Amino acid sequence: MSRKLQLLLFLGGSAVFAYLVGRIGVEQLLSDAVRTGWLFVPILLLYGVVCLCNAWAWWLSMADEPSHPPFWRTFAITIASFSLNFMTPMVNVGGEPFKIAAVAPWLGLRRAAGSVVIYQMLHTLGMLLSFLTAVVLGALLLPPHPALLTTLAVAFVVLAGLTLLLLTGHRRGGLERLLDLLHRIPLVDRVARRLEPKRATIAQMDEQITEFYHRRPRRFVQALALEYLSRSIFMIEYMLIALGVGLHMTFAQAYVIGGLSSLIQNVIFFVPFEVGTKEGSLYLVFQLLGIDPAVGVYTAIVSRARDLAWIGLGLALVWFSGRAAQERTAEP
Repeated sequence: MSRKLQLLLFLGGSAVFAYLVGRIGVEQLLSDAVRTGWLFVPILLLYGVVCLCNAWAWWLSMADEPSHPPFWRTFAITIASFSLNFMTPMVNVGGEPFKIAAVAPWLGLRRAAGSVVIYQMLHTLGMLLSFLTAVVLGALLLPPHPALLTTLAVAFVVLAGLTLLLLTGHRRGGLERLLDLLHRIPLVDRVARRLEPKRATIAQMDEQITEFYHRRPRRFVQALALEYLSRSIFMIEYMLIALGVGLHMTFAQAYVIGGLSSLIQNVIFFVPFEVGTKEGSLYLVFQLLGIDPAVGVYTAIVSRARDLAWIGLGLALVWFSGRAAQERTAEP
């Protein structure tokens, strides 16, 4: 994607964001911020619990290795990778190469890459299960309009298909088959030709993925449960934000808001920094639930403030994690 197109998308999203803020009013948003007050603290801490679950799931995928990083080092690397992903908004891949490099002193480069692929598959699988939950709850709680129910039904079928595809990847591997597929697709075949010399390594990573699923089924289920739990815990953030502005929100409503808005943002993934898409999706879902949509835009602003706080911490941990990795490499 060209820089000019990225700039246009960013400016377009910024225009949507400015329109929504202007329509609701800066004074009302500031008033809501004052009313939230001390609840910012549990909102920040809650995200720490989410990252803790994510780190635990990744650590479980490495726990049977002869040498693996300590849990708290894995936690620090997870937070640092989140920050780097946020700084590469188009594809969110800045954190993955960092994670590979950070755990390579313990696992070796190939198995470190395999562990990151395994975790990313688990992370995506947990996300899909969360989306499926939100779609089912949405069908129960949102207005029963035929068009809306049809959209939710289509989304459910697509998400279920992707979930089964990922489970098949865990059972049988899929990286080598994906490489074969890339060879058959015009334009993308150039990437496949560059990867072809690494086929043996890719086959070994496939073996590592299937080994975790078949030989460690209990750890696989535990890691997947932690990923799903992390997303369920994250939904509490919407309840806290609503509480801060004097609104009562059930956990089911919060799940619909968090799940469906995240689904919309993932579909429109190409907008840098989710500018406008986060605010617009939350505005829409709040409105569909019969809750003041102005709170939806305020919710997006609070979540961005929370992101910035954790990004700052994550960037500090980038230095810590990298330095620790260097010390590990220097050990005899």
